[in-house]
Amino acid sequence: MLPNIQNPEFELELPSTGELVHYRPFLVKEEKILLVALEGGNASEITNSIYQIIRNCIRPDVTDVMDMTYFDIEYIFLNVRSKSIDNIIKLKLSHGANTECEHQTEYTLDLNNVRIVYPEDHSKKIMINDDVGLMMKYPSLKDQQQIEEDVSSTDVEKVFRAIATCIDNVFDNADVYEDSSVEERVGFLENLTKLQFDKILKFYRTLPSLQHTIEYTCPACDEEESITLRGMQSFFV
Repeated sequence: MLPNIQNPEFELELPSTGELVHYRPFLVKEEKILLVALEGGNASEITNSIYQIIRNCIRPDVTDVMDMTYFDIEYIFLNVRSKSIDNIIKLKLSHGANTECEHQTEYTLDLNNVRIVYPEDHSKKIMINDDVGLMMKYPSLKDQQQIEEDVSSTDVEKVFRAIATCIDNVFDNADVYEDSSVEERVGFLENLTKLQFDKILKFYRTLPSLQHTIEYTCPACDEEESITLRGMQSFFV
């Protein structure tokens, strides 16, 4: 019998909860899963392969992948990729549309410096008026999947159900209401004014995301540039 190779183990904190996650680098068999998906070029297959790799690489005693937020998944995968292949990636940066310079600047990025960024105006607590407010929770992969699989609802209905699912509780000056059904919360949302509803939409517009800002000077034209990379695909090299 051939010997088993012991792989190193690392830990990180889930950005959404602070829960410690222990993980190992992905192995050749898991890289094969990803390469097959990349070869097919189907976005859904690539995403599913990433979920499968994370399931394989993290300890089974932590939160299930489907209960994690999308930005948790992005952060875990970036760290798994960093420990599996290399924490250094080579990028070629191009100017925006406001310049004629077509030079591509080579840039070396250390993935260990990439973080989940929380916008300054983001909050899980939303005050509808002076007396009534909501506490939101971040949408999980399971929440998103259940909404997408609901073939009986229109797109607008799915949006309202998705928001209602992410309401952790409603509170006023007298009480906290935690046991309401999704249907009750949808009814609550439908009775808001547009300005009040926009406060809830801001929660989604400012969700935390994997991002990193690069500031550099183009060696060809001496133009100063600032580029913000957002989302896993931006670092997927």
